[in-house]
Amino acid sequence: MKKIFVAALALACASFAQAQKYGATPEDSVSCLQNLSVYQEFFKQKNYEHAYDAWKKVLELCPTSSKNNFIRGNVILKNLISKEKDATARAARIDELIALWDLRREYFGEIGYCFGMQAADMRTYRPKNIKEYLDVYTKAMEYVEESAKVKNFENIPEMYFSACCDAFKADLIDKESLINAYDQAATALETIAKLNPANDKIAERENGLNSLFEPYAACQDLIPIYTKKFETAASDINFLKKATRMLNLRSCTDSEIFFTMTEALYGLEPTPQSAYMMAKMCYSKGDYAKAVSYLTAEVIDQLDSDSDKENAYLLVADASLKMNRYAEGRNACNKVLEINPNSGKAYILLGSLYAAGAGNCKGDGTPVAIRAPYWAAVDMFIKARNADPSLTESVNKLIATYSAHFPSADDLFTYGLQEGDSYTISCWFSLTTTIRASR
Repeated sequence: MKKIFVAALALACASFAQAQKYGATPEDSVSCLQNLSVYQEFFKQKNYEHAYDAWKKVLELCPTSSKNNFIRGNVILKNLISKEKDATARAARIDELIALWDLRREYFGEIGYCFGMQAADMRTYRPKNIKEYLDVYTKAMEYVEESAKVKNFENIPEMYFSACCDAFKADLIDKESLINAYDQAATALETIAKLNPANDKIAERENGLNSLFEPYAACQDLIPIYTKKFETAASDINFLKKATRMLNLRSCTDSEIFFTMTEALYGLEPTPQSAYMMAKMCYSKGDYAKAVSYLTAEVIDQLDSDSDKENAYLLVADASLKMNRYAEGRNACNKVLEINPNSGKAYILLGSLYAAGAGNCKGDGTPVAIRAPYWAAVDMFIKARNADPSLTESVNKLIATYSAHFPSADDLFTYGLQEGDSYTISCWFSLTTTIRASR
């Protein structure tokens, strides 16, 4: 008996839940299902005008029956708006479209996404109401963490910043606010990437965001803003991180404020990232030994991205070249190539190291042995050209310059060597190359 009672209770609960989903009463449920069928059929036919009345009835009786009611409703209303000629009627349709996002948010959550898309529709249909749609975008940006896994939410930060650009052009916000908005959008994308690593659209959105920011991100715009703000935020780690990252991103690393903020950040929080910044600062000042001292292998391996690691090792390689520390430079280049086998810059630096260090690689003292490192150098330049065709012009000049340092045909004949044969160089580097004569 008890089992029968429990089963009956479960059935009653299920029936109640079903009734709630399709309407508050049995009559509402019947009407809901009828109107669902009607509007869905018209929707499939793209007959949005005839779908409208039945869809509205569904929205009235059973809005929670499916989120598709809101997704399709957006399509229906946009179609009707596009065809409406009467200004008053069109405005009413637009109001209805914008209000639809409020209902969807109420019944299905996804608050950040709904605010963002509501703002997008406001911007599309009422582009002059910049403050209104920017306020709604701003609300959307308050829900980044909660919305990270919501489909298509990764579009919202870029859309938000685009709206901020509208506001800046209309003199509604100043340059500092625009720069802060960019940083907020970029940080939001980083958060989404961390919380939803399966999202493969983040890089595209980051590129779009950076393209929007490009016209406003000149050093002459950033430096005065950060210089002024540093006066009151010298011990604010979050500010220093954002500011130095931005100046680094925009290649403003030779500015005095970048040096000052980098030193302040390193003093407050000596992380691998701030050590990398210190190294870049020292390098730009010509203090190559100090720059390299910041970038130990342990520090570089803890940097945030492979791109930073690659660039850090390139810095070490170039600084080593300038200090005539050829073996250290070679090791750094090899580290770059482990990260990115197609780094043309690494191959150019390797070739330059081989050429610059040729005097330390005399072998058996013959003219051929003394000039053999130039074969290795040109080999690296050819690899650079193959890895990155955009370097072709500069690399061809290097090849022409250092090919002139090859042994002469007479030297090859004197020591019994043939062009095209293999030759092994063993000194501060070891490499098997091909014998060639200067032309």
